Amino acid sequence: MPPKLAVEASASASPPSRSSTRFGGSAGLLLLSIAFHLVYLGSIFDIYFKSPVTKGVGERYGVDALSSGTRAASEVQKEGLAKRVVLIVGDGLRADKLFQTYPSPPFAFSDPLPSPLAGQPHALASASQDGGEQDQTTTPAPFIRGLIQSGKAEWGVSHTRVPTESRPGHVALIGGMYEDVSAVTRGWTTNPVAFDSVFNQSSHTYSFGSPDILPMFQQGASDPHRVDAWSYGEEYEDFSADAVHLDLWCLEQLKVLLDNSTRDAELKKQLNGEGTVFFLHLLGLDTTGHSYRPHGAEYHRNIRVVDHVVEETVRLMDEFYGDEETAYVFTADHGMSSKGNHGDGAPENTRTPLVVWGKGVGGKRDEAEKGHDEYSEGWGLEGVRRDVEQADVAVLMSILGGLNIPANSAGRVPLDYLDGSPSFKARAALANANQILAEFTVKSDFKRDHALSFSPFPELVNSHAAGTHSVASRKAAIKAMIDAELYEEAQNMSMELVKIGLRGLRYFQTYDWLILRTIVTLGYLGFILYNTSFLLRRHVYPSAPLRRQSTPNVIAPLLGVFAFTLLSTKFMIEQAPPSYYLYALFPAFFFSSILSDPWPFLQLGRDLKAYASVVKVVGGLAIVLSALQTMVWGYSLREVFAVLLVGMGIVWPTVGMESGFLRREKMLIGAWGTSCAVLAVFPLLPVEKGESIAVIMAGGASFLALAWYALRLLGKNDFPAPGQTGLSTLAKARLAILAEIILTIACMVVTASSARSLQLKQGLPLVNQVSGWLILVLSLAVAVIHGRPRAQPFFERLLVLLFAFAPAFIILSLSYEALFFATLCTTLIIWMMLELKLVEGKSAGEGTTQLNAEHARIALFFLAFLHVCFFGVGNVASISSFYLEPVYRLIPVFAPFPMAALLLFKLLTPFVALSAVTSVLNHRLHLPLFSLFIIASTLSDYLALNFFFLVTDEGSWLEIGSTITNYAICSLLGIFNTVLYLGGEAVLAYCQV
Repeated sequence: MPPKLAVEASASASPPSRSSTRFGGSAGLLLLSIAFHLVYLGSIFDIYFKSPVTKGVGERYGVDALSSGTRAASEVQKEGLAKRVVLIVGDGLRADKLFQTYPSPPFAFSDPLPSPLAGQPHALASASQDGGEQDQTTTPAPFIRGLIQSGKAEWGVSHTRVPTESRPGHVALIGGMYEDVSAVTRGWTTNPVAFDSVFNQSSHTYSFGSPDILPMFQQGASDPHRVDAWSYGEEYEDFSADAVHLDLWCLEQLKVLLDNSTRDAELKKQLNGEGTVFFLHLLGLDTTGHSYRPHGAEYHRNIRVVDHVVEETVRLMDEFYGDEETAYVFTADHGMSSKGNHGDGAPENTRTPLVVWGKGVGGKRDEAEKGHDEYSEGWGLEGVRRDVEQADVAVLMSILGGLNIPANSAGRVPLDYLDGSPSFKARAALANANQILAEFTVKSDFKRDHALSFSPFPELVNSHAAGTHSVASRKAAIKAMIDAELYEEAQNMSMELVKIGLRGLRYFQTYDWLILRTIVTLGYLGFILYNTSFLLRRHVYPSAPLRRQSTPNVIAPLLGVFAFTLLSTKFMIEQAPPSYYLYALFPAFFFSSILSDPWPFLQLGRDLKAYASVVKVVGGLAIVLSALQTMVWGYSLREVFAVLLVGMGIVWPTVGMESGFLRREKMLIGAWGTSCAVLAVFPLLPVEKGESIAVIMAGGASFLALAWYALRLLGKNDFPAPGQTGLSTLAKARLAILAEIILTIACMVVTASSARSLQLKQGLPLVNQVSGWLILVLSLAVAVIHGRPRAQPFFERLLVLLFAFAPAFIILSLSYEALFFATLCTTLIIWMMLELKLVEGKSAGEGTTQLNAEHARIALFFLAFLHVCFFGVGNVASISSFYLEPVYRLIPVFAPFPMAALLLFKLLTPFVALSAVTSVLNHRLHLPLFSLFIIASTLSDYLALNFFFLVTDEGSWLEIGSTITNYAICSLLGIFNTVLYLGGEAVLAYCQV
């Protein structure tokens, strides 16, 4: 970077207005940044993750019982293998935990299970293959495993997609489609599922389970009276209690329903109708997994309860119907990570069990290839492992029950699970293809009717040269094969057509990618240049000669209007959503504004040529881009931030400080290097961490030590405000810190007691819960009561603010988080002291000072610390890096929004410290108050653009989920920088800095 990029402001320059003095003329830029980043954050969902729901798909297809086409579609009967289907979902059940056996069980034989399982021994696994003695291993699911080992059930692994949450998982299982990723935000609300489902196509559905899942399908059904739902209250979902009662409740309600039919003739008639569906949503495993993690005894005991519920359900159905016309499907919506969480694409979250038995399901078949791999070879299961995608389950249930396939289904019927005739399987495959092609046709017709230039899907057009055929010709060929009783050929051709149809849906899903990605790229580049122009114009060249000589270009705005009008016309013809217009508006505005008055860039070019060599310019840019690229790598490998911190601690003093300063401030520089090295340890620690009361107490002790040193430091008054002694506020600050010390000690005692009680499964004592909340509120209240005294030295205010968060961080820590926060605060304070020492003795004019390359370095440091706050104790790009255990010390009963609020509070606390310290630097360096944040926001947009191109909707689900989150984080950094600026200004209001 050149040593000086600014020319001195001329004496004739007019003084800035009050608004300009306060905000650096950036209020408009602030609002523009918020609007731009919010709009462009949604661009990846319009481009990569548009909703797969296609409206207007009128046709519904099932397996026709009549092969002739003489009757109307509404009169054609559907042929099913079973009269009814029972779907049982073990929420949060991992495939390996259900299927594997244990040489010594993780559940105690002597520890009785809750009623009605009390006193029942844990059954051993099924007899060995040679029929001799039983294996000396145990299984938590003897009934389900017995079905597999006896050959009565087909089984496999159902692979889910991200986000691995309950709503999208159930939508895939019951609707046969994958909602766009943003649908996870609707998972905790009574939000109807606004598309077709197996429940919609049933004659009647009876559902039992969680109030978070059942109302969505009941209220979203085409006929709400078709779906009955029985759910318990949310207060039942207590994370500190045994959750098996949730599953046993569902079983009891099923018993009540069947018993009621003996006194209700209409209900009995309804229950005996064909095409009925029973749905049991068993939430216990999810709740238990969150509380005790899936490797604990509680999780395996809950699997035993689920197995009991399944067994009892089969017995009840057999006793009630007695016709052996019931098909059973047992699976899970998502798995559970070893940390006790889910949401991302980790394999333990995406691999769920699938076990299918009953009417219409293939029996035991001898096949040489068992389908096992390293994951399942140790399970010792009979039969063939038949894996499916989660959406395939909906098609499977439709075929088994003789129902129409849901309209937007993207599943493929797993024919190997069926025990139908070759004719039935061929017609089932054709029905699968017909339903997907019905949606494909709607999409194709819409694009053809509205696109300015339409390009059809090449694999489904008649072309002798390419060897492709249209939809109609392919369907006709398959029907001819069925009529000629060439069932296997028809089946194979139908399943191939299913694959082609899915590729066709994908083709139209990505039809607008090229133009949208081009527009978004131009938008980010335009905003980076617009920010740069703003900084040059306001804070580098406020009175440059070219500014006085420049004449606005009137053609540039007209070109911007023309480009926007052209794109808007295209979008209007194609009936594009409103967001497309906003995407196009921003680059048109940015580039027209820049080109209309480009003098700042011309002046920059002159100065670079006059004052800096090419080597210095290229070298400076290389350093900046290398640092930014290091941050990009850190999103996938958080250990990289340790290298970045060590570099900041060593390279900056070595390269960026004069030898005289190094000798004069060797103690402070040594403290800087040491604190950076200690802080660098935290990104090297594993994200997966167990609860450690000792480490939490060490974090509390570190806060107490720092508070004691802070009280001594305040007495020295090393940071007096200009013209102020600080004595009028010193006593008040000391009193506040002493109160925070007392609260910290109390918090350590309560936290240790609460954690121990929860570890012993004794629940959370009420006195601990009340004490925890009281300490949390009082610690923050101390800072509020202390207030913002006028003329208070900034160092006093900083210390009071930082120690106010110590109790909150302790009570919400699982392990080393409190130690991290103490180390981070120490490092930030030392950084601030170093920067202030560097400017001591330098002349500083009144008002604003022009920006230079040194300020870009400070902005880079700010951005580095911003990422350390994100990745220091976990991987914020992974939903599963958040632990719920500490939250149970305050909220033991399921309450998603308060729990999320506490996690968010813990996540945001380090940024309060960062914003306050950076605001002090902005003031003490006499810079425009928003300038450093504008630089940081501009640099963060480079990261956002980088991750925009890395977003993918292909590959492993872990990769997909990570790219989405990485882009979202970087896109929001622009807004977050604005919030940090406002927060720093708020907490330091009226201070003398």
